[in-house]
Amino acid sequence: MNLTADQHPGSDKKAARAAVRSWRRALDPIQREQLGQDLARTVIGYLSQSTGVVQKVAAYCSGPDEPPTEALLDALVNEGIDVYLPVCEPDYALSWVEYTPGMEFAPSALAPVMEPVGERIGTELFDEINTLIMPALSIDEDGLRLGQGGGYYDRFLPLIEDAPVRVAAVVYEHEYVPPGAFRIDEHDQPVDLVFTPQQVHQII
Repeated sequence: MNLTADQHPGSDKKAARAAVRSWRRALDPIQREQLGQDLARTVIGYLSQSTGVVQKVAAYCSGPDEPPTEALLDALVNEGIDVYLPVCEPDYALSWVEYTPGMEFAPSALAPVMEPVGERIGTELFDEINTLIMPALSIDEDGLRLGQGGGYYDRFLPLIEDAPVRVAAVVYEHEYVPPGAFRIDEHDQPVDLVFTPQQVHQII
């Protein structure tokens, strides 16, 4: 399946989200797991070759309708990288908890996601974060993101716009689409990089 403007012209974000979720839910579990392994290799390969020393990364714990990040999180830790995961706070804010393999997770009180249990850190963490990796349903070639609709990241990104952080999103390869495949709103925040299981797309 390719997500194009012809399929959801102009475009209705609700319909675009439904199309992506339908395809993702139909993935064979073995294929999904393999794509997660491929994603981990792609991200680690990029980070190891990029300039500077990558020591701290903010990422996320994937849900069932997202490219799996379990292998990626463990691979980052195995590379000696400190990893932090988000926690949903009131008023659509995010705090962050350091990830360790085997740590406790609990259902969020505010969103349909699992969250790490631990000491929470605020935006000051991003003075030290090198790369933020966040979820998406689709990304267009301008770096604009179709998210799940909660609005947490669109509110969070302006808070760290002065921090030295590369902002990346994760989608499957066919979900990296031309501009116009979904509607863009004024508050939508662009990313710098797109990670797919197959490759890295740099947004220029």
